[in-house]
Amino acid sequence: MARTPLRPDDPTRIGHYRLTARLGSGGMGVVYLGVSWDGGPVAIKVLRPELAGDEEFRHRFGREVAALVQVKGVCTVRVIEADSQSATPFVVTEYAAGPSLSEYIDKHGSVGPEMLFGLATGLAEALTTIHAAGIMHRDLKPSNIILTDAGPKVIDFGIARRQDTTGVTKTGMMIGSLGFMAPEQISGRPGPEADIFAWGVTVAYAATGRSPFGAGNSHSILYRIMYGDPDIASVPDSLRPLVEASLAKDPQSRPTARQLLDRLTSASSRSEHVNDTPTQVILARTWQSGSHSSLPPASRPAAPYPAPPRPVTEAPTADQPNPVISHGAVPSAATPAPAAPAPAPPPPAPPAPQKVRVGRRMATIATSALVAMRLRRPNRQAEPKR
Repeated sequence: MARTPLRPDDPTRIGHYRLTARLGSGGMGVVYLGVSWDGGPVAIKVLRPELAGDEEFRHRFGREVAALVQVKGVCTVRVIEADSQSATPFVVTEYAAGPSLSEYIDKHGSVGPEMLFGLATGLAEALTTIHAAGIMHRDLKPSNIILTDAGPKVIDFGIARRQDTTGVTKTGMMIGSLGFMAPEQISGRPGPEADIFAWGVTVAYAATGRSPFGAGNSHSILYRIMYGDPDIASVPDSLRPLVEASLAKDPQSRPTARQLLDRLTSASSRSEHVNDTPTQVILARTWQSGSHSSLPPASRPAAPYPAPPRPVTEAPTADQPNPVISHGAVPSAATPAPAAPAPAPPPPAPPAPQKVRVGRRMATIATSALVAMRLRRPNRQAEPKR
C-alpha cells in the first residue's frame, strides 16, 4: 500500500505503538503504519471520532474484537490487538507488504490466469477462515486485498459497520464500495453470502480490469446488480462456473466459502512440505515471487521440465556436429540426410587409449636402445678418409 506522510492533525502514538506514516483512509477511519515495541511494522486502524461516540457501534465492535483475534488464516492478516474501550477505538494487525489489488490493476490492467487462480483460492480461504470465526468481512474489494510475495492477504475484515456504510442512506446516497455489493447488501439485509458475491465480483474484476456489472452512474450500476446479468465471458474456464454461481441473485443459491475452497483445492497435489495446506500448495504453484508491482499483466507458467536434448538419431545439419561422431567431425553441407529412420552404424571406434600408451612405451624403449648402440660405436667421423 502507498505510504504518505503524517498530517499535522494526525496522532503520533496510539496505545503502545508509534505512528510513522499514513496507509489509507475510508469511511471507518484512517489506517497508519506503526512501529511495535520490538521494532516490527504493524498496521493500525484508528476509528473515526463520530463512531467512538456511537454506543451501539461500540457494543458491536467490542463483541467482535474477541472473534477478530481468533482469525488465523493463510491469507488473512493476524489481528494483534484491538481496543474498543478507549476514547479512540483502534485495531492493530500485522503489516502486509505489497501493492493492493486495485493498485496492481491500475498499473497492469488485469491478472494473468495462473496468478488469478491463486488469488481466487486465497480469497476463498480467507473467507472460509473469517466465516468460521462467526464474523463477516462486509467490504471485500480490491483495495482491501494486499498482494504479498507469499500470496494475497485480506485486510479490514470483521469490523462492525454502521448500516449506512453498506447500503443506501435515508437520503438515497450510496456510501460504500459501489459495484462490489450483493443485492441483499443494497437492500440492507446482508449475511455471509454477501461476501461470496463480493468474491465473484472481485475475481471477475481481476481477470478483466473492470467490474462485471459495468460502469456508469450509481443508479445504473445498482440496477444491473439487482436485475442484470454479469459480464464474465473473459473469466478463465477454470473459474467461470464458480464465479457465475457466486453472482446468483438469490443468496441461498450461492456456494459457501468452504464449498468454494474445496472446489478450488480439489485437484491440488501434495506438497513436499507435509504441513502445507491445500491453499499453500496452490499458491506455491501459481503465485509469483518477488515484488508484484513489477509483474507483467499476464503471468506465463514456467515449463515444468527443460527441453529434451537433441536425439542422436537426428540427421545433422551443415553447422551442427553429428552426435554419433566421437571426434567432433562436421559433415559437409552437401552430405544428404539419411532416408532411413535410423542412421547408419557409426564407424569403427579408434584404438583404445591403453593400446596407444603401450605403443608409446615400446617406441620409447626402442629409441633408448638405438641411442645406446650409437654410444657404444666408435666415432667414425674422426677417422681419416681413405
